[in-house]
Amino acid sequence: MDAAPDVWHTQVEPEEGVDNRPECSICFTSYDNIFKTPKVLHCSHTFCLECVARLVASLPPESKHDKVLCPLCRQPTAIPENGVPELQTSQELLSNLPSHLQHEETVWIEGNKLCYKQDSQSNSSNQSVCICVDIGMSKKDTSPEPVPRSRFQRFCCGCSDWKRLLLIAFMVVILFCILLWPVQCILKTGNLRCTTETSPTKVPLSSLMVTLST
Repeated sequence: MDAAPDVWHTQVEPEEGVDNRPECSICFTSYDNIFKTPKVLHCSHTFCLECVARLVASLPPESKHDKVLCPLCRQPTAIPENGVPELQTSQELLSNLPSHLQHEETVWIEGNKLCYKQDSQSNSSNQSVCICVDIGMSKKDTSPEPVPRSRFQRFCCGCSDWKRLLLIAFMVVILFCILLWPVQCILKTGNLRCTTETSPTKVPLSSLMVTLST
């Protein structure tokens, strides 16, 4: 039974003498003959195998076996039956790599991983090692936590739309009456009591003197 595959991260230490090597225009990493193999889309734009595989992994489940859009020109490219590793490799870019990287290695997809089997001659353990790169788009749950609502909010949300509108209209009428009532009193009576004060009847002075004389 083969040992569990090792999962590599995409960031690696730069090698000496690779500054002049062509690189992917998405991840800006130099091409190689494994996970960074230059793959040509139908629009003739070239990207590394890992970046194209990540583009496919980010597609909706119903589109993962259909087409992928070019990040530059948005033209579609049909995805091969066995996945992105079967896309056409740019032999021109591959031939510009160092001699030990000009032979394309076999890479396949297992779930959300790109995998490559390293020969026993390439490592010191004298055993074949399966190396994988995770291309899955893992996202944290960023949905906001529910905010507790007040009793009034729960009451309004529990009502149907027409009940809610009727309640709002009733509250507006009451508020309008409360504000309009003092204005109406001032206009009618000149005060806020809404009652007219009856002033005492004035008695003519001549009538008062006649009354006193009698």
